[in-house]
Amino acid sequence: MTHHLDYEITSILNDILNRAYLSPEMMHLIQSSLNAEVKNGEPFKWAHLTILGCECVSGVNEVLLPGAVAMELAALAADIFDDIQDQDNDNLPWRQIPTANALNLAICLSMLSYRALSMLSDDTDNRLYKEVSQMLSHMWITASDGQFQEVLLDNSEQVTLDQYFKLVEKKSGSLTSCACKLGGTLGGASEELVLQLGSFGNYLGIMGQIRNDLNDFLSFEKKKDFVNHKKTLPYVYLLNVLKGNTAEQFNKLTHVQVNGLQGFGKEEQDYLKQLAMDEGVTHYCRVMYEMFREKAMEIIQTMLVSEKHKEKLIKLVEENN
Repeated sequence: MTHHLDYEITSILNDILNRAYLSPEMMHLIQSSLNAEVKNGEPFKWAHLTILGCECVSGVNEVLLPGAVAMELAALAADIFDDIQDQDNDNLPWRQIPTANALNLAICLSMLSYRALSMLSDDTDNRLYKEVSQMLSHMWITASDGQFQEVLLDNSEQVTLDQYFKLVEKKSGSLTSCACKLGGTLGGASEELVLQLGSFGNYLGIMGQIRNDLNDFLSFEKKKDFVNHKKTLPYVYLLNVLKGNTAEQFNKLTHVQVNGLQGFGKEEQDYLKQLAMDEGVTHYCRVMYEMFREKAMEIIQTMLVSEKHKEKLIKLVEENN
């Protein structure tokens, strides 16, 4: 079934791209970017998350697949905007071209996502089309505000844990929430179930961000979170728990490059690794991850969907570990 859906998704994507009359260079770049997601072992993960929301209500209706494709394109655009802002993931196609070109790629993808939604209007009523369009717009507004707030927090000397979680809800939570709500709406879910799917997606997105923050914090080769003063959960946690001399040492470490000192070399990396171990960074992140996992599981149990589909949602939560 998954292979059949992937074939249908690919067919819709190709149709959208061919109708857009893009330049060969832009077409190649979009295809390369989509293929990069496939190489990561998660082909069309956003489309499939949207489809799962639809499936919980009414099964998979191929007429509604353009909505899932719209979410896939929008999420890819959001990833590109995020990587440009963070200046990391240098191995991906959109990070190997000039920033101006990458920005135009992301803008093009975001507009193509609305082109995908417009394909629904031929087979669905205008009310449904308007509803899902508003969901996608709300996601863009919320996520963009989150990206904006992230820059402000990254430039702040002190950030609270509450500020961190509000930011993550806007950035990561809004995307997964939108996918789940969009799928439920396309499937004809009740207003209550759509809200439940949105809450579930929100918790799922926050869980994913906590996991990524923890994995990337000490990944100095691949990511630049610490040296770029990204206010990830480990960073914000240390800002809020360290006291006295340890807090002063951490503050000096965060200003190494700013002060034009020797640089963030092996000695600094080893100190940060030891500090993270001593202060229980991993334990704290895992506790917070578990808290949101339990919230997601509680939402699943309250949904009026079949046990079969509850099991699929539970599996999605477990795979997110």
